[in-house]
Amino acid sequence: MIRPLAVFAALALTLGTSAAQEIAPPATPDIVVDPAATLNTTPKQANMLTGFYATLAVIDICAVTIEPDITAGMEADRKRLETALGMDPAMAATAYDQVKADVEKTAPDCTEGSEDRRGVDAVTAIYATPATSAPAAPPAGTVTTEPPATPAR
Repeated sequence: MIRPLAVFAALALTLGTSAAQEIAPPATPDIVVDPAATLNTTPKQANMLTGFYATLAVIDICAVTIEPDITAGMEADRKRLETALGMDPAMAATAYDQVKADVEKTAPDCTEGSEDRRGVDAVTAIYATPATSAPAAPPAGTVTTEPPATPAR
């Protein structure tokens, strides 16, 4: 007698939930987008800083000469990322040393045109001002036989 009651109770519970799902319309959540909300971008910034450190490590290991204007721009962004991540100078130095040690283990190829050097060139090109990336245009009214220089992209 108890078994048939248990079966009926289980069947009633199962049918009750499925019937309730059929009757009630599905709830549509209201999605609110707040453009002024602060987003936690820490992982993205940490990844950017790690990549930045890796580029700086290749520059150091390969003794790549970088223009002072480019170095200043890179240093400013490095400080900005470190500050955004709440790093003090000691923490930043330790983090850079760890990344540099990892880069050294990979034995970067320092030859001109290698993949490692192309990576450095791509990053430093971001910081190149038009004055450092292409020769200045001749003054207006100057006649030349040379085509104008096009900036590298």
